[in-house]
Amino acid sequence: MNHIKSFFKEKGLYLFCLALVFAATAAGILALRRVVTNMSELTQLRKDALQEESQWTQPDTTVDNPASNVPKPTTAPSAVPSAPPASSGASSASASASAEPSATAAPSAQPAASSALWQTEPIAAFSGEELVYNETLGDWRTHNGADYAAKAGEDVSPVRGGTVTAVTEDALWGTVVEITDQNEVLWRYCGLTNVSLQPGEGVTTATTLGKVGSIPAESKAESHLHLECLEKDAYKDPESMK
Repeated sequence: MNHIKSFFKEKGLYLFCLALVFAATAAGILALRRVVTNMSELTQLRKDALQEESQWTQPDTTVDNPASNVPKPTTAPSAVPSAPPASSGASSASASASAEPSATAAPSAQPAASSALWQTEPIAAFSGEELVYNETLGDWRTHNGADYAAKAGEDVSPVRGGTVTAVTEDALWGTVVEITDQNEVLWRYCGLTNVSLQPGEGVTTATTLGKVGSIPAESKAESHLHLECLEKDAYKDPESMK
C-alpha cells in the first residue's frame, strides 16, 4: 500500500496531465463528429431544396384573348395593263372624263374664314400671362382674347364652323356666343347683339351669329369684337388658332 501511495505521490502530476490530454482528445473527437454530422444534414437539405426548385409547378394556361387590330401585310399593287388603242371618239370621251375633278374629293378639314373681319390685324392682341392696362376698368389685367375693329351693327360670322355650345349675357363682355369646332376648340364671340341662335345648332363660316354690339369691359376702346379661344380650358391666342 505504501508503494502505491509513493508511486502516486511521485507520478501524480504526470498522471493528471495525461488525464487532461485524454479528456481534451475525447472532447475534440466528439466536437468533430458533431460538425461532420451537421455538415451532412445541411448538404442533404440543400440538395432537396435544389431538387424542389428545379421542378416547374406553374400550370399551363390557354390564351383566350389574342392580340387584335394587328395590321395585315400589304402587297404591292399589280401593274395595270395598258389599254388597247381605242377610236378617236372614245379617246376624246376618256380625255374629257379624266379632266373633270373628282366628285368624291373630301372637303378641307379647316375651311378658311369667310368674313373679312378675321383677316385684319387685331387692334388689341392676346397678352397671355402679361398684364396690360384696361382703360375702361382702370386696372392692370391679362387680355385673354384679341380685339378686331368692326363697326357697330356689322354682321359677324364665325372663324370656324361647329356647334353652338352656349349663348349667355355677361356683365363685362355683353352677349357671348360660344362655338365648339370639330377639333374641340372653344371660340367665344363677345359683345354681340341681335343673336337668335340656340345651343345645339350647327353653324358654318357663312352663318351670321349676330351683329357687333357693345362690350362693357372695353367700352372706351373703338368699336370692335372681342374674340377668345380656349383649348382644353386653356386660353390660346386666337391669331395662332385661326
